Amino acid sequence: MTRRIFIPFAFVVLVCYLYWFQGNKFYLPEPTSKLFLSSANKDFSVTKKTEYQIPSSLDNKVDLITGNLFKQDKPSNIQQDDWVELNQTISNNWSKYYSKMGEPMLKWSSTEIQSDSKKVFYPFSGPDFTTLYQMFPHADHYVMTAQQRGERLVNIDQLNSQAATQTAEVLGSAWKSFGKDGFFVTEYLFKYISTNKVKIGATTLIASFAHLHGFSIQKIIPISVSQNGGIEELSDDQSWDSVRFYLVKDSREVKIDYVRMDLSNEGMNSNPQNLIFFKVASQSPVLLKAASHLPQHPGFTIIRDEILSQSPMIVQDETGLDYHPLSQHFDTVLYGNFVKAYKVFYNL
Repeated sequence: MTRRIFIPFAFVVLVCYLYWFQGNKFYLPEPTSKLFLSSANKDFSVTKKTEYQIPSSLDNKVDLITGNLFKQDKPSNIQQDDWVELNQTISNNWSKYYSKMGEPMLKWSSTEIQSDSKKVFYPFSGPDFTTLYQMFPHADHYVMTAQQRGERLVNIDQLNSQAATQTAEVLGSAWKSFGKDGFFVTEYLFKYISTNKVKIGATTLIASFAHLHGFSIQKIIPISVSQNGGIEELSDDQSWDSVRFYLVKDSREVKIDYVRMDLSNEGMNSNPQNLIFFKVASQSPVLLKAASHLPQHPGFTIIRDEILSQSPMIVQDETGLDYHPLSQHFDTVLYGNFVKAYKVFYNL
């Protein structure tokens, strides 16, 4: 049965092709298709925590840096004006993102992506759990890989006043960027870690997205890739480069693995356990979004070939895999009207 797929990604200013691949058939684009679904004509407020009665201690920590949905008391180490501004910035920009991109994306995926896979894979993800969840809301194991360190979850009420103020400023800047673009600029993600002494890594941003989508965070632990390519849970005093989340929503247990990994050919050849991990992860549906066209680069052919040979389904924008090998391996559905790459990638 032919299924046409459309992805309302808004991170590229110009209209772009978006692909969906499954099996060994090729589909042509609909000439009248639009890039963006119209959003519901209503105000959207930040998701309220109604799925569980008693928030976990991690939920309370994340809530303080995600708009204060629980209406907790202001931490004593942050000024009232800074506290109000942070909460308003997060609420306003999440609302802007969700009404323009998130809600249409979730509605589209509910009718167009007919996947019953419980595990999904998002290479080059950064901390963008929200897109992966909106594309595959019924999965129970989300696997994400990127170069940025996970780091520990920011606990803002345990910081000194200067660090708390700086952290609020950095988080506010991150949410303004995401609310406008629907993605995090890679360069900025590294800055969030190094801007001040409080390292705002992928863990903190993933936790915020999970919180906004109504998940209760039960546990966050550091992990690493073992020599056989599996995931090994570490003790709290070991490296927090990669992290695992244990979540609950509507009595459904969900796991997120965020794995810091160099996906280049050099990185894979230097770390054979990562290649084993990638081979296994690629056997699940794959999402590629805002990947900086790296899967089309000659320095990333190893992961390209693994995805092409292993994955049963690929959902991507035009920064993912090159069209020629895709058309040779998959049935392809294209939506939108591609004009040209985003200005940063004109030379590709």
